[in-house]
Amino acid sequence: MSFVGDGTVDRSLRPLGLAGTVLPPQVDLGPALIGAIKDAMAQTGGDLAAAGPLVQERMTVWAREASGPVAGALGEMRPDVVLTSLFGVEVLGVVAPACPWVVVNSTFYIGPRPPRPMEDDWGPRAIPLIARYATLIDAADLVLHASDQIFDLGFDELPPGHHYVGPLGTWEPPSEPPAYLDEPGDPWVLVTISSQLQDDLPLAEAALGSLADKAVRVLVTLGPDHDPSEIAPPANARVERTVSHAAVLERGRLLVSHAGHGSVMKALWYGRPMVLVPWGRDQPGVAFRAAALGVAEVVPREDASADTLSAAVDRALGDEAMTDAASRHGDRLRATDPPGTAAALVEALL
Repeated sequence: MSFVGDGTVDRSLRPLGLAGTVLPPQVDLGPALIGAIKDAMAQTGGDLAAAGPLVQERMTVWAREASGPVAGALGEMRPDVVLTSLFGVEVLGVVAPACPWVVVNSTFYIGPRPPRPMEDDWGPRAIPLIARYATLIDAADLVLHASDQIFDLGFDELPPGHHYVGPLGTWEPPSEPPAYLDEPGDPWVLVTISSQLQDDLPLAEAALGSLADKAVRVLVTLGPDHDPSEIAPPANARVERTVSHAAVLERGRLLVSHAGHGSVMKALWYGRPMVLVPWGRDQPGVAFRAAALGVAEVVPREDASADTLSAAVDRALGDEAMTDAASRHGDRLRATDPPGTAAALVEALL
C-alpha cells in the first residue's frame, strides 16, 4: 500500500511504515481550506451564508490545481484501486483514474436524497461545498460511509455502491496513555474542540467553568493548532494539545464536545453519554442524531455558557436512561468490525 497526500498525510502515515508521494506544499489541503474560509469571511464581513459559495469556488480551484500532481503520482504508481477522502472527490473526478476508486466519507451520509434537509444538518458556510460533493460522489466506484446506520437515523435508502461500514475514526495510533489517567480520584470528563481549526475555543472555556465545582476530573484537548497556555484551567482540570480520546473515554463518565462526528462516534463506541454544542460544519446534524438516539444533551451554540453547560452536564450525568442507552449502543458497536467491513468491500473491487 502506498499513499499520495500532503504534508499532514505524510506525517500521519510515515510512522506506520507506509511509503508514498508527498504533494507540493502549495496544494496542502489544510492551508487551502483555512485560507479559503478566512478570505471568504473577510470578503463577506463574516456572513456565513454568503461566504459558503466563495469557499466552494476556491476549493474547486484547489481541486484542479491538485489534480495535476495527483495524476502524475498515480501514473507512476499504477495502483489497482485508489481511496480518497471526501475532499478528494473533485480531485479524482478531474483525474479520472484508470482503476476503480473509493470515497471514504467520515461523517453521516452524503449523497442524493439525504434523510434530512442539508440546511438542517450543516452549518451555512459548509452547505455549498458539501452540496457539490454530494453531486459528484456517485462518480466513485464505491462510497464507504464511516458512520453507523442506526446513528444515522436508520437511513435505508443508500444508492447503489454506497455502504455504511461503521465508525472508522475510533482507531488511534498506538500510544501510552498519560499515567495521571490511572491515578485514583473522581471520574474523568473529556472535553474536546475541533482538531481542525475553528473558532470554538470559547466552548472549552465555558466547559471548564461548568465543571469547575463538580466532583469530576476534566481533561481538555485543544488540538495541534492551539497552545494549552491559551486557557487557565481550574484545579480539577488539565489542558493538553492531544491525548488519546479512547484512553480517557475508557476511564471516563462523559464527553463534552463540539459535536464532531469523530469524537461523538468514539464516545458512542465506549458507551459514554455526551453534552454537545454543535459549532458548525456537520456538527448540527451529528448533535441531532446523538440526541435522537437518546445519548446526548444538546446545547445550542448561541446559548452555550458555563451555567447552561453545567445544567446540561447535571442532566446527562443524572439520566440513567441516557447512560443505559449509551452503554447498549457501545456494546452493539464494539461487536462490529468497521475496518474489516471496509476492507472487504474494497478488496471486492480488485
